Amino acid sequence: MSVKYQHPDYVAMAPLWKRCRDAAAGQSAVHAAREEYLPRLKDQDDKAYTAYVMRTPFYGATWRSMAAMLGLLFRKPPTITAPDAAKDLLADVTLSGSPLEVLAKTLSEEAITVGRVGLFADYPEAAPGTTLADAQRQKLRPSLAMYCAESIINWRFAKVDNTYQLTLVVLVEQRLDRVDEFEDKAVTQYRVLDLESATDGSHHYRVRVFEVQKDPNTGIERDVQIGPTVYPTMGGKSLTSIPFWVMGVDDLTPTCDLPPLIDLVDMNYSHYLTSADYEHGCHFAGLPTPVVSGYAPINGPNGEPPEKLYIGSATAWLFPNPDAKASYLEFTGQGLDALEKNLTRKENLLAILGARMLEAQKKAAEAAETAGLHRAGENSVLASTAQTLSTGIQKALVVFCEWAGITGEVVFSLNRDFFPMPMTPEQLTALVQALQGGAISFETFFAQLQAGEVIVSTRTAEEEDAARKKDTPEPSKTPEAVE
Repeated sequence: MSVKYQHPDYVAMAPLWKRCRDAAAGQSAVHAAREEYLPRLKDQDDKAYTAYVMRTPFYGATWRSMAAMLGLLFRKPPTITAPDAAKDLLADVTLSGSPLEVLAKTLSEEAITVGRVGLFADYPEAAPGTTLADAQRQKLRPSLAMYCAESIINWRFAKVDNTYQLTLVVLVEQRLDRVDEFEDKAVTQYRVLDLESATDGSHHYRVRVFEVQKDPNTGIERDVQIGPTVYPTMGGKSLTSIPFWVMGVDDLTPTCDLPPLIDLVDMNYSHYLTSADYEHGCHFAGLPTPVVSGYAPINGPNGEPPEKLYIGSATAWLFPNPDAKASYLEFTGQGLDALEKNLTRKENLLAILGARMLEAQKKAAEAAETAGLHRAGENSVLASTAQTLSTGIQKALVVFCEWAGITGEVVFSLNRDFFPMPMTPEQLTALVQALQGGAISFETFFAQLQAGEVIVSTRTAEEEDAARKKDTPEPSKTPEAVE
């Protein structure tokens, strides 16, 4: 079996991922796919089909819904707790200038789009016996890298030391090889991460990189390893697990989850097909067609084509036959109305399936509880995704810090408070009374104000207390009596 072998679940899910990505990319991607999403009409030539595609708009419900979910997820910044020594490293976790928050947002967008994303923690190869001081002097440091669903082509999940974990993952990558001073060539390579079994029953993390090369004479492909086999270590010891986490909608297992918005995506394509019928009908039936009866065009004496009939106020038609008639043929049926109603119906279905921001707002305001019930489905999917991403990123951060020789508590949590619930005046008054009566501490009072979004979440209780004291005027002194 070749290194480029694809897991059966990968083969089954790849078409769904493409549908989701094209819908999220919008009209340009959908139009470029042509007959994949819009079948050609019977006997329609290329020119007519191209015009047919270009007349049909793609309703951008998918991307708007994804952007809305991402906006809710990052309505508040993620909670990050890490030792001070990790601050500089977290400002660039990818070695390409991306801080942790930016990487988390990219991971979240991938998870919302296709329901699957990978996160890889890595450390550059160091010479045997390299100490932490040596690594710091050589500026060796860990990094995190995202792998999209299409890059994770094969995996194996098995029981090792009474724990189910990844024992194999194959990642397809693109590297650039220099051709000349100005040109680079993209080369496909396969990074294989696995656990190698030792004779004593232990397991050691191993990294290998392969290329698939074709024999120029026979055309037969073979796997060729590029570079040496690497056994990454941490603190001088081999790793016993693969530092790669597959994050789905529900959990961290490599099992493929359905994209969270796949029903919305499919309805978006159904709307696209109906739009094509509607626009096609408008194009051919919407414009009046001139009709002439009782007149037969006659060729010229030398076989010239008959004179053309031009339309406009500057042109008069004179027919020798007094019974000749000229009129306009106009569409009067109800077919287009039915298509228009169907488009509206599907737009409402899109709103129900996730794109609530596209739904026309009712004049009467909804109660907060009612609005929450309407969005319960989206909340549950988004909350589950946020939980999975938070767990995966936190696990990667723990390994990241351990590799850097940094110890201490590491916590990462994405926002789960998706809809603001402002504190009412009555609630605020009750809190102030509880504080004044000694029923709650200032820290509890402050935390409740943050939860009610009266005070920004990034400010600490100490900062708020200092600002309060600074803004409170000193009491005026009582003037002394003049004798």
